[in-house]
Amino acid sequence: MVYVGKSSKREKIRRLMMTITVEKLSYIWEDLTMIWFFWTRIESMLYSKIQLGKLDDHDPMMQEIKKLLSYDREGGWAVLSNGSNVVVNGHSTTILQALVEYDQSWKDQVPVKGFDLALQDHHRTIHGISHPCCRFDFPVTMGRIPETMKCPECNRAMEKFSTFLCCHDEVIPDVLFQ
Repeated sequence: MVYVGKSSKREKIRRLMMTITVEKLSYIWEDLTMIWFFWTRIESMLYSKIQLGKLDDHDPMMQEIKKLLSYDREGGWAVLSNGSNVVVNGHSTTILQALVEYDQSWKDQVPVKGFDLALQDHHRTIHGISHPCCRFDFPVTMGRIPETMKCPECNRAMEKFSTFLCCHDEVIPDVLFQ
């Protein structure tokens, strides 16, 4: 397991990375630049398709990219894989619940070879009950913002809003000039 942070909130990422390292919970990308590159590349894949007017709602890779970006904005995500095969790509709350319930209820009942399918099915059930929202924020400076966008989860047209946002996670002192 590797912690790759979030697309924003650098100070929170630093604190989490420190905890992960001190408590030896997992591996991390120690260089925050690598985290920035990861998120920039993921966003660039989506934005370039939008700018070219070629956003394909049936492209499986683009759907997974949209899910990651949406989950990142709505609290977090996890991708669980078995080698290069993705077992589950989901919202952090549904993935955590699926893993906890697996650990408590059926880890001794499901053979290791059946784990992938059992977790996928259980996660699909939890996701179907909780329906976490999908959300995209496009900076005004991006240029072309799509008129419509389909949800990567249910394929319905998403609602479009204008948003003003102030995130207080980053502590940047105000400098007063006299």
